[in-house]
Amino acid sequence: MKKVICVLSALPLSLGMAFSMAAENYDPPRTAFGVPDVQGIWTYETRTSLQRPDIYDGALEIDEETMLAKMISTEEYNKFLAETGAEGPTGGAVGAYNDFWFAPGNALAIMNGMYRTSLIVDPVDGQIPWKEGGREVRQTQRDSLLMGRDSSDGPEGRGLADRCLVSYASTMPFVSSFYNNNMQIVQSPTHVMLLAEMVHNVRVVRIDQDFRDLPFEQWLGDSIGYYEEDTLVVVTRDFNPWQIKEYLISANVTLTERFTRVADNRIHYSFTIDDPELYSQPWTAEMPMAILSEQMYEYACHEGNYSLPAILAGARREEMDEKTGR
Repeated sequence: MKKVICVLSALPLSLGMAFSMAAENYDPPRTAFGVPDVQGIWTYETRTSLQRPDIYDGALEIDEETMLAKMISTEEYNKFLAETGAEGPTGGAVGAYNDFWFAPGNALAIMNGMYRTSLIVDPVDGQIPWKEGGREVRQTQRDSLLMGRDSSDGPEGRGLADRCLVSYASTMPFVSSFYNNNMQIVQSPTHVMLLAEMVHNVRVVRIDQDFRDLPFEQWLGDSIGYYEEDTLVVVTRDFNPWQIKEYLISANVTLTERFTRVADNRIHYSFTIDDPELYSQPWTAEMPMAILSEQMYEYACHEGNYSLPAILAGARREEMDEKTGR
């Protein structure tokens, strides 16, 4: 498989160098209303993880030879995903679809002609800067929510992914996952729409406006934006507590995203997470987005189908077995 990866990655490497050269002299297109045009359908698929694995010895940027020597092949990676819960009932999982559907990417992300070993660039060690006790605070936040608990008294007790209301992938900020790593940007003079393919999450960004004092916590937070030279900047805060997704987003975070078109078919995307309750400092990650010639498709999760009734029926059966001594 490494030979296949070598062929696949040779093209991204040459493109990455071309993008780097183009970015220096690139004049991005403008919309009819005079702002940088970042519209289109973009993919952020990459094998680069959020945090930097130890195998790269602390280096942020590596060459192709080093990547091929150290990165697990896509075939091996997909096999690992399948064996740990996707295809077979291992590790306590009951199984799902097979790894035919996985599309995690074949290479690390390319920035400035080099392969990136982590999305996080600040702190320089490529790790999330948890403050002392931050992980415990995060777990307390999770535990305070109704959904995702072990009990299954009703659908409200199940995780939001079980109910097809969110996915396991992070789309706010955008971080590459198993598949469907695609998003769309649409601009108007007063608003920008950010549409994620995973569970069709849509954020409507209000341009050159202030945050609102809402009497409720909006599902995807309150997003405002502005243009800074050739960059679209989006700032989001006041997330709904149920929006908690792993370690990235909490109700207290301020998320700042930056979209800069550096070539006709490439965007430089970065995000900064600021949450003093969890982290010792704001931290920043970045990655490329490449334009897609394809359309976006519906993420047709099976809400209301067989899985949720089966989960609840299984819990009722376990309770009955305990009562009857089975």
